[in-house]
Amino acid sequence: MPKSYSLEEVKQRIIDVLRQSDSGLSGIEIAERTGINRVTITKYLNILETMGIIKRKSMGPVNIWYIQHGIDLNNKDLLELQQIYMDALFAYDEDRARTILLNAIHSNIDPILLMSDVVIPTINTAGELYIRGKMNAMDVTLLTNLAMESLDLIKFNSARGDMKRDAYAVFISMHEKGREVMNMKAASIAFYIKGWNTFLLGNVASEAGLFLDIDLVRFINKILRDKGKGMILLYISAAKDELPTLNELIRSVKESLERSILVMVGGGRVLESRDKDKDDGDKNIGEGVKDATPPYIDYYATDIVKAIEWAERMYRSLKF
Repeated sequence: MPKSYSLEEVKQRIIDVLRQSDSGLSGIEIAERTGINRVTITKYLNILETMGIIKRKSMGPVNIWYIQHGIDLNNKDLLELQQIYMDALFAYDEDRARTILLNAIHSNIDPILLMSDVVIPTINTAGELYIRGKMNAMDVTLLTNLAMESLDLIKFNSARGDMKRDAYAVFISMHEKGREVMNMKAASIAFYIKGWNTFLLGNVASEAGLFLDIDLVRFINKILRDKGKGMILLYISAAKDELPTLNELIRSVKESLERSILVMVGGGRVLESRDKDKDDGDKNIGEGVKDATPPYIDYYATDIVKAIEWAERMYRSLKF
């Protein structure tokens, strides 16, 4: 019976052997060097070509395969990478932006840092240019959509960590602002990469009425149905003026659930309005926060990496 391979396993084997060849390899050579039969390797070569990871060139009757480099990332830091990606995106060069991110992933750059330090800052820059009248709304909309596709590209081309079967994260937004929705999506992908079971519900502003708390409780109970244990993290993207209503929603949800639930509020505008004079990162509720804090919110997050570190600490403390 033929051996079964995962896409991630075959992709890594193909990339490893192609990296060692400057002039490319034929399908037969790749099959021999990877130890995978020719029929299987041909199928995966075509898949990787469609994904834009590798290219082929015809040499008579033979196809020669090679990695689509496009840019040497070996000696570039994240700031330089962000500038190169931004140049491509601002030129509406979607193919080049995709190639840059794929090469970064294959160069073992942390995919979460690609989102937090490359993709999101690019859209933040676009937003600032719009405010200063240097970009119009149509430009920003297009760039935001392209960046959303970049996040999907990172998600589906990054190796996922070991699954946490009892860790669940639900992501919702209380408004439709593009930058905040993007931060929420990036956070959901980061948790996904770290092995959490993620549920991206998106914007629920139109449903934020009397029954939103009931709907959320039902949804969470459905996730945990027939499971004896589990940690629920509810990540909510919100603005400052939504905090009082949001706190009441969280109170109702927490009191209705028999299981423990942690609530993380994301969104740059929230933290900026709370601590404009401070620069000490994300805020863990109860750790030196002097101003009036809605008591049912467990953590304020503006940095994806720190948010995950906090959530993982909470998860480990429960000792599942």
